[in-house]
Order: sequence, then C-alpha cells, then structure tokens
Amino acid sequence: MKLADLEIKTFVNSDFGENLYVVRLRDRAECVIVDPGMEPERAIDYVKANGLSPRAVLITHGHYDHIGGLNRVKAEWPEAEVLIGEHERWKMNNPEGNLSVHFGAQLRTIDADRSLTDGETFTAAGIPFTALRSPGHASGHVVYKVEGEDGVLVFVGDVIFAGSIGRTDFPDGDTEELLNSIKKNLLTLPDDTLLLTGHGPATKVGREKGVNPWL
Repeated sequence: MKLADLEIKTFVNSDFGENLYVVRLRDRAECVIVDPGMEPERAIDYVKANGLSPRAVLITHGHYDHIGGLNRVKAEWPEAEVLIGEHERWKMNNPEGNLSVHFGAQLRTIDADRSLTDGETFTAAGIPFTALRSPGHASGHVVYKVEGEDGVLVFVGDVIFAGSIGRTDFPDGDTEELLNSIKKNLLTLPDDTLLLTGHGPATKVGREKGVNPWL
C-alpha cells in the first residue's frame, strides 16, 4: 500500500476546532473514521453521499471533543468496529473522565468494541495501522501510525500540534510524559512523516524538530 493511494477528508468541529478524519483507499468503498467529534453530521453526509462503508472508528483518546459524535456515527453504521486504547476506554461512559461534566454535559457513549494495547497492529478498510500508547495529554492516549511503501503518516490526536503540544493540565495530564511520548513515538520517525493532528493544520516531523519551541 502507498500513502498516495489514500484519500483523507478532514471535518473541523466548530466548538473546539477538533479534526474528524475520514480515510480510505481510493479504489475501495470501505473507510475509517478517526475521532468522531461533537459535530459529525457533515462527515456522515459525506460518507453517505459517496456510498462509503465505515469499517472502523478509531479514537485517539476519550475527551469530550473527540468522542462526542460517536453515538451518532455508531447508530448509522452499527457494524463499524470502535477501537480505543486499553487505558482510555473507561472514559467513554464517565462524564468526569471524558471532561464533558466541565462543559455542562453528561456524555456517556456506547462502549468500544475493542481495546488496543501498545504496539498492536490491525488492518481496517485495507489500511494497516499500528496503535502506539502516547500518554501525557491523556494517560491512555494512542496515536495511529500508517506505514506505506512511500512514507509514513500518523493520526496524533492531541499529542502534538503544528508548533505546539497538547495540554497537560487535565487530571491525568503530565508534561514530562507527553514530551517523552513525542520523542519516543514521533521524533524517531522520518522527517517527512505527516502528522495529522486533533486540532489545527497537519504538520511534519522535520518541521516540528526545527520550529516547535517545546522540542
């Protein structure tokens, strides 16, 4: 598989600027949804309009803005497998853990279909993924690495942003852990590795090495 064969659509949720991704191989109708944020309607409409079939919903971490639309997505495609890191799964049905209570909500989502361990590999919609536990922003946060013949990309959630890093002032946040996660799981990748972030524009490993003040 080549990264050039992938089609990736980004849908930005307005309240928190969270990025929801729909990714697929161009020659297949199956797709994967990454981080179904609080406003999944445009992504749902896009999937339906293009005759796509979600095979999996990947969740980087269990914060409100990244899982708020999960119930609506799962209602549309109950056969799509929901995957999340094993140490983050508890937040899905816990308003305190997923932080929704701090925004006047009581979010409880359906449970995941499967928990992922650090380094676990799997294939969804023909796309090979590796889940890497990357704590610091959230203790059970995982990033999803895709390796192609022509390069690497990673769905990094809120671990790193263009010129910044994720917040660590939440109950299970830790700045030192986050920096260690970035150094271990991301900065060891080739400089041209594409980082698809949970908020804001995509970036690359080489760029962040050069300009990110946290690194």
